[in-house]
Amino acid sequence: MTKQLVILGAGIGGLSVLKELAESAVSLDDLDITVVDEDFSHFLGFTLPWVMRGWRDQASVAVTPSASALAGVRRVEGTVRSIDPASRTVSLADGTDIAFDALVIATGARNAIDNIAGLRSAMDNGTAVHFYSSDAAAKAHQALRAFTGGRLVVLVTSQPYRCPVAPYEGALLAADLLRDNGSRDATEISVYTPEKHPMPSAGPHAGPELVALLREQAIEFFGEHAVARIDADRRQIHFRNGAATSFDLLVFVPPHEPALTLDGPGWISVDPATMQTRYPGIFAIGDTAAVISPSDRPLPKAAIFAKNGATSAAANVLHYLGKTATGAPLSGQGYCYIDTGRGTSAQGKGDFFTLPHPAIHLSPPSAALHHEKQDEEREWRAVWEHGTAPTR
Repeated sequence: MTKQLVILGAGIGGLSVLKELAESAVSLDDLDITVVDEDFSHFLGFTLPWVMRGWRDQASVAVTPSASALAGVRRVEGTVRSIDPASRTVSLADGTDIAFDALVIATGARNAIDNIAGLRSAMDNGTAVHFYSSDAAAKAHQALRAFTGGRLVVLVTSQPYRCPVAPYEGALLAADLLRDNGSRDATEISVYTPEKHPMPSAGPHAGPELVALLREQAIEFFGEHAVARIDADRRQIHFRNGAATSFDLLVFVPPHEPALTLDGPGWISVDPATMQTRYPGIFAIGDTAAVISPSDRPLPKAAIFAKNGATSAAANVLHYLGKTATGAPLSGQGYCYIDTGRGTSAQGKGDFFTLPHPAIHLSPPSAALHHEKQDEEREWRAVWEHGTAPTR
C-alpha cells in the first residue's frame, strides 16, 4: 500500500530531507512525497550579511530548486493554515486538505518586528535597519553607505534567533564597510544582547573569543541587556534592567517566532533521538524545532542543524513507515563561519552535545575559511538549481 509523506517547507531543512531519502538506498516506489511551500524559493542565511556588506545584490541570493531536482515529487504551492494530528491532515489557506501518513515540518522562523514596542516606528523613520531578509539587507547596505559617523548600535532584540553569530558578524562587516567608506574613525560601534556572551550553545570558550575579535576592531560588547522598548523619536533603546542607550543608526536582529506551530504557540519541541514531536509520525526540524542539548543548552538555529535534523528525520520517517529496521539520532556535530571583514572568516566547529559542556573554540580568521564559506553556497546551488542530486 502506498504511503503518503508530506514535507512542509522547501528550504534547507525540507530539501535536505529529500536528499537524504534519495541517498538512503531504500526503495521509495511505494512512497508518495508531497512538498508544500509558499513560493519554492529560499536563501542560505549567511548570504544576507553579504548583501548588507555590498558584496552581493539582493536578487542574487535566492535559491530556486529546478524541476529536475524535484523530479518525482508532488509540489504544492500554498500557505499552511493548520495541522490536525488526529485526522492526519494539513490544511492550507486556500481550503485544500492534504492527508499524510508521516509529516516533516520544516517551515522555519519568521521575523516578528512588532513584538518590540517602537521598533517598527524606528524602521519607518529610517533610523533602524536589519538584514534578516534580502530586501531588508539591501536597505541596511544603503543606510550604512550613507552613514557618515556617530553612534552605531547592533541590537539583539530577543532570543532565540536564527544564526547565533549573525549580530557579531553584522557588526564586523558594518565596521569593514565603514572603513571602506572612510567613516569608521568617526563611528562608535556597540553590540547589545540579552545573552551573557555570544554563542552560549557552543560552551564557555567561543563566546569570549568572539568578544575579543570584536574588541580588536574597537567594537564594544554589552551582554545581559534585554530590550524593553525603542523610543524612535529620541533614538533610544530602553532595557529591562533599567539601562538605556542612544543611537544614530540601529542595526538589529528582529524578534523571531515559528512560521508554523503545531498545538499551541511557541517553538515545536522534539525528541532529539528521533526529531519526532509528541505525535507519532510527525517530525519537526530546523529553525521551527526546539532542541535542548545534553548540557541543557538550546541548540542553535543554524543551517547545519537543519541538515543534521533532516538526516535524523529522514531515517526515522523510513523507520516509522516500516521501511527500515532502525532510525538515527540527531548529530551534535556543527560549525559556523563568521565573516570578519577584509575577505576573511573565522569558524567555530565541534560537538554541541559534549558533556559536561561543549568545548568549541574559534579558529583564527583566514581567507581560506572565507573561501570555504563561499564554496558551501556554490555546492548547495549545484545540487538544487542544476539538479545534480535526484530526489527519487
